Amino acid sequence: MMKRVIIAAGLANLVAYPVLAKDLTIGLAGTVTSIDPHFYNASPNNSIAMQIFDRLTERTADGQLVEGLATKWESVTETKWRFTLREGVRWHDGKPFTSDDVVFTLSRAGNVPNSPGGFGGFMRNIETVEADGDNAVVINTKAPAPTLPGELANIAIVSRHAGEGADTADYNSGKAAIGTGAFRFSTFKQGIEVGLERNADWWGKKVAWDRATYRMISSASARTTAALAGDVDVIDAPAATDITRFKTTANLSFVSTPGLRVIYLAPATSGDAWKANVKGPNGESLETNPLADPRVRNALSKAINREGIVDKIMGGTATASGQWLPEGAFSYTPDIQVPKADPAAAKKLLADAGFPSGFQLTIHVPSDRYPNAPAVVQAVAQMWTRIGVKTDVEALPWTTFSSRKSEFAMKLLGLGNATYDASSMLVNVLGTVDPKRGLGASNDSGYSNPALDDLVSKAMMIYDEKAREGALVEAVKVAVADGAIIPLYQQSNAWVMRKGLTYAPRIDERTLAKDIAE
Repeated sequence: MMKRVIIAAGLANLVAYPVLAKDLTIGLAGTVTSIDPHFYNASPNNSIAMQIFDRLTERTADGQLVEGLATKWESVTETKWRFTLREGVRWHDGKPFTSDDVVFTLSRAGNVPNSPGGFGGFMRNIETVEADGDNAVVINTKAPAPTLPGELANIAIVSRHAGEGADTADYNSGKAAIGTGAFRFSTFKQGIEVGLERNADWWGKKVAWDRATYRMISSASARTTAALAGDVDVIDAPAATDITRFKTTANLSFVSTPGLRVIYLAPATSGDAWKANVKGPNGESLETNPLADPRVRNALSKAINREGIVDKIMGGTATASGQWLPEGAFSYTPDIQVPKADPAAAKKLLADAGFPSGFQLTIHVPSDRYPNAPAVVQAVAQMWTRIGVKTDVEALPWTTFSSRKSEFAMKLLGLGNATYDASSMLVNVLGTVDPKRGLGASNDSGYSNPALDDLVSKAMMIYDEKAREGALVEAVKVAVADGAIIPLYQQSNAWVMRKGLTYAPRIDERTLAKDIAE
């Protein structure tokens, strides 16, 4: 009898003192604009998508390609790939994942209505996708596509049964946000927060957290305050001015790594959008767009003191650059050095292009997306004004900026180089807008260079890595010489977290709750 009493008392204690759920709160610098994983290829969106959805292939923190929903991939011929799928995977609603979901995904991912910058470039070479039983797919390509497995690491796999007929609003509401990932969708308050709940049946490694909340905190000082006060467990993109403080605060830890993201200026080279933001030296309307002339674009580049910006504004958390890849990356071009500021040469180029008295220009910049971006653009504006290009700055919230990018004559943007080589910029940003060819998915500036398109197309068909790298290097040289964009610097990626947490810093800057351990 006594034993029964003791057992009952023990059970009562278990009920009275349940195991507490483990919650993680992250202060995110960027703004998540959608839960639809195919709507917008932007890092904050991708950070969330990578929690809810999986991909055929995945990238480790240092960029290595590893298994995802596919456990094997092989090139059957130069234009045919076969992907063997992971067995036993289930969607968050319990239905089985099959090859049909991959077929559906690859028909949807490049065709989301109203996308401000989609994923079509990663699938540009896909001709057909066929199920080979329930556990394999065969992808036929239009031309040799040696980089396809790496490019598919950017495409979240969604379910046909939840996604067919669904639009972006259905994903944002959670109705269609049924993934196979480490977390299930819980809540989405645009511009405020995203809530996730652990998927106990995930096929991957065990996740430490029952719930993860991403709070969008665009202000660097507000993120600092939240981290110091313990209101959040992790923040990304800490302010450069606070890094020493973070490193010496007993209850916080700081981790960082060189990143893939380049911050660059994008000039509008065609269309009519420039007319509202470019005027003559006295404010008069112009008949022709100065930015359409590569001499003008190169003049603006020569006027910029990149090293000064990195030192004085970025506080050493970035590396000045004249191209869009960091040293050591595949197709980094050693011949392209960091341009030295040369105002005299810049003025001469302007005069040669027919603008000896300069002109007036407005730069647009997101106020809440990239660290210190408004201050960087203010510095650039002063440098351009000194060579006769009187420059004003307009800063806008990311949600507004991203929906209006195509309206601006000059804008500051960032690219995370998701292909881990030069092709992401060459195909998606600098490729002539051509949905049929999968080019220009993120080209908001109207840049077009058919010779460059052909050079890139040929490069991406080369299976031999050394030869492909050489071809991409040549393409980079062409784009930089043409002033297609004006690269400024590569960002470093950093995180601050409460002591006791660990996170392998990612070169793609994604902040993934599933990989944060305690």
